[in-house]
Amino acid sequence: MRIMLVSLGSLAAAGVLAFVAGGFYDITAIKQHPAWVFHAIGIGRDTLVALQADADEVPEDFAPVADARNVALYRKHCTQCHGAPGVAPEEFALGMMPVPSNLVAAGRERPPEEIYWFIRYGLKMSGMPAWSMRMSEADMWRITALVEAFPTLSPEAYAELVEAGPQQLDSMTSVAEAGPFTPFGNPERGRKAMQVHACPQCHMIEGIVGRSDLHVGPPLDDAGARKYIAGVVPNTPENMIRWIMHPQEVDPLSAMPDLGVSEGIARDMAAYLYAIAGTGHASVGAAPVDPR
Repeated sequence: MRIMLVSLGSLAAAGVLAFVAGGFYDITAIKQHPAWVFHAIGIGRDTLVALQADADEVPEDFAPVADARNVALYRKHCTQCHGAPGVAPEEFALGMMPVPSNLVAAGRERPPEEIYWFIRYGLKMSGMPAWSMRMSEADMWRITALVEAFPTLSPEAYAELVEAGPQQLDSMTSVAEAGPFTPFGNPERGRKAMQVHACPQCHMIEGIVGRSDLHVGPPLDDAGARKYIAGVVPNTPENMIRWIMHPQEVDPLSAMPDLGVSEGIARDMAAYLYAIAGTGHASVGAAPVDPR
């Protein structure tokens, strides 16, 4: 029986491979998935999200809230893909496949813990990013509160909040302010942080899945063991953290951009780079570290 199941599984896998490799499945963003694929993906996604989101505890004082502060935060991070009441997504988002969700429907159909789950963890192969480690817990719940309020928010009311909101952007809670904290860089959090800050876009990094032939920035497997960082400053934990946070201040000629990494997250990233290089700097100081 076991041999039969293995054989059937192997045949099914070979059939799928031949179907895809033979060019029979259109992977362009012009043509939709067949309806059965679309619905199968949706059922699997919703089942897993419901199970996993159940572990996220909704704050006791949570309530749907549409105010200027929440709208300003949403406009900065979400409108580009999802639009808003009376506001279209940016032009690039119109050609995405799958099309980003209309969040009025999400606010009507999904409980707050599921909205929060999507914001925090993102969704593979959908274009939805994970905001964990890049947005504070408080701000993720603010966006959740706004999405839950969308079904009863008119385009006129949204426009009024937009007019009242721009000055609120400077008052957002940053990741660096969003404790609790632990005193040392955490290598495992650093690995995850490098993923959600798109470091594999330019670098090959041990422990992070990516292209094995990428040649944009240098491989980072031995970055913690090099004598100099970027060839310009001695390799110390303090300089590594500074380089991650503000690379062009360290080397104005560097092509590496400032990704807005907070000090605590940079400390985690540095701890990971030293850990995979086998150096003795896995704990890189006593500055606060954001556990998210």
